[in-house]
Amino acid sequence: MRAQPAVVIALCLLVVGGCSRAPAHRGDDPPPAPFDGATVVPAEQAKSLHASEERAVAACMRQRGFAYRPVPAGRTVAESPYGLLSETQAAADGYGLTADLLAGPPDDPNARVLARLDPERRGAWRAALTGTGRHERILRAPGSPDLRINTDGCVHLGRRVLYGSAWEQTELTVAGLTARVIDRVLADPAFRGAQRTWADCLRAKGEPFATLQDARGAVQRAAHKAGDDRAALRAVGRRELQLARRDAACQRQSGLAEAVRAAQGRVEAALPASSRRQVTTLTDLRKRALDASS
Repeated sequence: MRAQPAVVIALCLLVVGGCSRAPAHRGDDPPPAPFDGATVVPAEQAKSLHASEERAVAACMRQRGFAYRPVPAGRTVAESPYGLLSETQAAADGYGLTADLLAGPPDDPNARVLARLDPERRGAWRAALTGTGRHERILRAPGSPDLRINTDGCVHLGRRVLYGSAWEQTELTVAGLTARVIDRVLADPAFRGAQRTWADCLRAKGEPFATLQDARGAVQRAAHKAGDDRAALRAVGRRELQLARRDAACQRQSGLAEAVRAAQGRVEAALPASSRRQVTTLTDLRKRALDASS
């Protein structure tokens, strides 16, 4: 799917558990995520959907008399909405932060297309792709930021061909529900106590962080400070791998995934049945899109 500000309200970082014997969160075990992972799209599925959406956008642009080259999918990582991290993932990719910066932004295959157009035609190309404010709609859902969409652009129309007309509103609604689940898990008394134990475990390894968010934030700040200095970024990457490995070890030792799963089960059991129906609608729409992509 097109690079866009994802509704990142679901990306809250958890830490749970104590440094005690607990079942490990292995790399091949799916970590807990709200609504059985309905909002976490596996990398291969995300690539398939992205390719299908780009083809639909290209077809729309051709109908309007414009060339459009499908944009390849970027590096796709199916992140835990709680920030859970397996030791396998930590050893291979850390938090996945520095690797993206070192890779740099993907080349835009449409840059040459635009370069051949005069300014007026270039403006018309962009309007055809993203639409105009004359056909703007504002979608709203509890717990989610408002989403503005231009219904006359090929971005919207291509997505509509792939997913159907209910997709964007349903996705926004489920994002708000997901944020509600995560907020309540974070407020769970058992989680809050376990978070302190996790911090003790990490502190014993020489890492004075109180929350998982603090640990990732330290890497993000260091990467921002490094800027475009690739040698400095590589140093940040080495530090990221070290910290992530320690972080993941404490998550495993503290039974973080199991604690999140238990709290999440309690939270979801208290939600109205209408919440689950919205999630089911979302997964059905995505499944139909995947079936059409294959």
